[in-house]
Amino acid sequence: MKVSTRLVFLPVTTDSAVIVHNLYLNCPTYIALIGGDMPTLNDIQRELETLRHDTRRQAVLLMQEGRAVGFLDYKVAYPDLHSATISLLLIEERLQGQGLGKAAVEQLEAQLRSRMNRLYAVVYGNNEQAKCFWERVGFEHLRDSGPTLSWYMKSLQ
Repeated sequence: MKVSTRLVFLPVTTDSAVIVHNLYLNCPTYIALIGGDMPTLNDIQRELETLRHDTRRQAVLLMQEGRAVGFLDYKVAYPDLHSATISLLLIEERLQGQGLGKAAVEQLEAQLRSRMNRLYAVVYGNNEQAKCFWERVGFEHLRDSGPTLSWYMKSLQ
């Protein structure tokens, strides 16, 4: 059953660490695919503190009906001044396949279109599901940077 795809982008603060950590805990398949360990709450707190000091990096909770259903981490003016790069789009595992990821990408594209020419997305690990997702939402495979990183790109013009 498809859920409503209306999302609110709520900027992440250091106070959001518990919510972000719970989203990771609800996505064990993603962690397994990238071959890492599940981040601890302390790991998330440190990452959100780092994020506060990078003015180009943006992170938002994807909210639906007052509940966090995902997390989006992207950087503007990267890799060049006219581009942005999504480094993580995380949708709670039990809600995947319901259009939330697509809605998040479309909303981000709409926000960035007036000031960015391109939107990149990176896929870590052997994550075929993510690679297929980015192609389904109109991104083209650009290149692989070694065995664990794939780059996708979509024009915003």
